[in-house]
Amino acid sequence: MEIKKKDLQRKIETMVSKKYKSRLGDAGFITFFGNTTGVEYTFGFRLQFDCMLTFTGFTVVLEKLEHFFSNLLLDELGEYYDNEMVFSCYEFYPQKYEFVQEITSEAHLEEFLSEFYKCFSYYEQEVFPKLLDIKFLADYVGSVPFERKAEIAVGGSFPVHLFKKIAILKWGNHSRYEEYKNETLKLIDLYAVKKPEKKEEVTIFKQGFDYLITHLENEPNPFYKLE
Repeated sequence: MEIKKKDLQRKIETMVSKKYKSRLGDAGFITFFGNTTGVEYTFGFRLQFDCMLTFTGFTVVLEKLEHFFSNLLLDELGEYYDNEMVFSCYEFYPQKYEFVQEITSEAHLEEFLSEFYKCFSYYEQEVFPKLLDIKFLADYVGSVPFERKAEIAVGGSFPVHLFKKIAILKWGNHSRYEEYKNETLKLIDLYAVKKPEKKEEVTIFKQGFDYLITHLENEPNPFYKLE
């Protein structure tokens, strides 16, 4: 079955309501943008070969968290920072529908979009509001030990994505805070050994780490201050 990208865009727009804006991109991508109080998010699809359809999941910006965290980040570490957290379709959603499929008929497309809408509705109602709760967010980040840290993407590259996880765990009063703090420092030390030519970079990493930890352990929790 041949699917037209603009037709697909219109179908999805009709399903998710007019509060979402959409954009056609290169390489078959269709991206939708929405927001609620304190949360900006995008979700998207990719259409390849006119029939291979993928629901690509969600990207979220938590405005309050990113404001607090970015204020603790040295300017020199800005290039390693990203404010977008990424969630796969299966991160919280309990159903395991396959969201990468070759669409063979109109009925098949309707089934795919119906399953997408169930997932989308679940995230919109059950997940996005909870992401504003720092304890929920800390439980999410701390749900895996440090050695499995790659399973959860909070935005940014090494070491700033780990700095953000440390901040979330501290602000959410999670028991894995010390584990992530200590293991991150070990990883920076290991990076220094493996990449001796990056001496200046490592110095900035350590300065950024020290600045973050000093603030987290000596200043009031900004989330509690707002309560």
